[in-house]
Order: sequence, then structure tokens, then C-alpha cells
Amino acid sequence: MKKLLILTLLAALTTGARADDYSYLVFTLNDGTTQTVSASDLSMTFADGNLTATSGTNTVTIALTDLAKMEFSNKLPTGINNIRTDVTIDDNTEIYDLNGRRLPSSTTLARGIYIIKSNGKTSKVQVK
Repeated sequence: MKKLLILTLLAALTTGARADDYSYLVFTLNDGTTQTVSASDLSMTFADGNLTATSGTNTVTIALTDLAKMEFSNKLPTGINNIRTDVTIDDNTEIYDLNGRRLPSSTTLARGIYIIKSNGKTSKVQVK
């Protein structure tokens, strides 16, 4: 079973989809949750029954037995489809990285995309 899953994953990666044609690699787990990494500078390894995907400083490790699907996408699976660059951050602003981890509002944001909750609105924000 494990060998079949690995062969299927490798075949999917080599059948014409190029990471630089897409913005994200989205992993869907058996429980329906998703994890996302940027497709920019993406590297993947398979070891000890795990898949590890690394892009920049973001690393996602998933047990192959937990992986239901993975696909390249140009949209984050957040339901938030607009990306803004004009958000003001104050003490009441909630900032999340793409893995859903809440960051302190005093954090200096590196280049990338974040989820921002402010004044009752949620947006994707790109820091250039």
C-alpha cells in the first residue's frame, strides 16, 4: 500500500505539472484538513514513511498514511480569494501565517502572504 501511494505521488509530480506554473502545493489529509506550502523553491523528500516539503523557511512533514491528496494550485484553500496590500495593522489585528499559526501583532512580517483579521474582516495580505 505504501509503495503504491509513493509511486502514485511520484507519477503525479512528473506528469506535466510544473511547480513554477503554480503558487502553492496543497496537501489534503484523510481527516479533511489541508496544509499548504509555497511552490516557489519547493523541494520534497520521502523518508521513513513521511513526505517532507520545504519552501524557503516553511517545512511541512506528513505521514504518507495520512495523505489523501496533494495538488498544485494558484489559490489558497482558505475561502479568501482576494489578496490585499493595503491593510493597516494595529493592536486589535490578528495575523496568521499560511499554516494557521497566530503571530504576534508586533511581528515584523517577512515577504509572503498572511491571513489578517481586522475590524471584523478577514483578508489575505501580501507583503512585498
